[in-house]
Amino acid sequence: MMDDDAHLFCTNVRSVTTAATATAIARGPHVSDLALLVRVSRLYYELGETQEAIAALVGVTRPQVSRLLKEARAQGVVEIRIVDRAAVESPAATMLRERFGLRAVHLAPTLDGPPDLTRRRVGRLAGEVLRSAIRDGMVVGIGDGAAVSAVADELEPGTSQVDATFVPLCGGFWRAGAGVEPFRRIAETLGASVQTLHAPGLLDDPAVRDALCAHAGVRSVIELWDRLDVALFGIGGPAWSEAAVGHDALAEIRAGAAVGEILIAPFAIDGRLVAESLRARTVAFDARALRGVALAIGVAEGVGKVAPILGALRGGFLNVLVTDVRTAEAVLSLAGEAAA
Repeated sequence: MMDDDAHLFCTNVRSVTTAATATAIARGPHVSDLALLVRVSRLYYELGETQEAIAALVGVTRPQVSRLLKEARAQGVVEIRIVDRAAVESPAATMLRERFGLRAVHLAPTLDGPPDLTRRRVGRLAGEVLRSAIRDGMVVGIGDGAAVSAVADELEPGTSQVDATFVPLCGGFWRAGAGVEPFRRIAETLGASVQTLHAPGLLDDPAVRDALCAHAGVRSVIELWDRLDVALFGIGGPAWSEAAVGHDALAEIRAGAAVGEILIAPFAIDGRLVAESLRARTVAFDARALRGVALAIGVAEGVGKVAPILGALRGGFLNVLVTDVRTAEAVLSLAGEAAA
């Protein structure tokens, strides 16, 4: 499949009225919010002015112009439509869905260039899938990792809020310099409430883990895990180290030929979970229980995630897959080679 090169870029700026628009463009920044959004949008999309030039014309800073343009898209003042005449329908989605009994497979175009371009496109698509699935009263679990962070980054604010409860699917690793957790960022964008899990994801001793899980605050999140309606999580590749998981667990992971992990649970390419000792030390939703979640959305892309995706599909850990075309086709190819 050829890449999404935005061969035709159409922008429609909604006008308030002809007279009002003319007045808004002629006046300075002290106009109504809507008129200011229209003015900035016309300067950028119709007249082709740079954000720096617009900042000088309107009397704001360049970062403020960027925020105004984003707000214009969020409020529907600007509608962007990309017509990709080079796009080719890939049969990979249907083949994966039928082969692994999935509810749905959503494929984003594979974009040439830095890997983060395709990751962002997949993240945006996963955000759309998540938004369309959530209803009031639901309990929604969100994982961690680069793929889920991309969902949080690319999720656009909507015009309506959802009365759902979002919870993390695993404890944090308390990394130095870590920003706001993806589950919280996604919930805030959708206007949902959150339940925080104040616990690390991996502990040194099972007894400490059990004691921590008995704490009322942690227990309240674990009880919400039993009521999950939707789960969204990344499919991780092999990135284990002795410093992260310990000598014994690393030996188990290697002996089990693990190719990936979901929610701190390593698995082999046949879908078999490995490293039982590691599972006893984690504060995380049990990956095996994902098979019982009504909507379990796995998100991953890139050459390094081909084997992990295949293992996760064989393990039945997801019923909805969000990836890109090239990765999906590679997963099918690897599945065919393994079968042969």
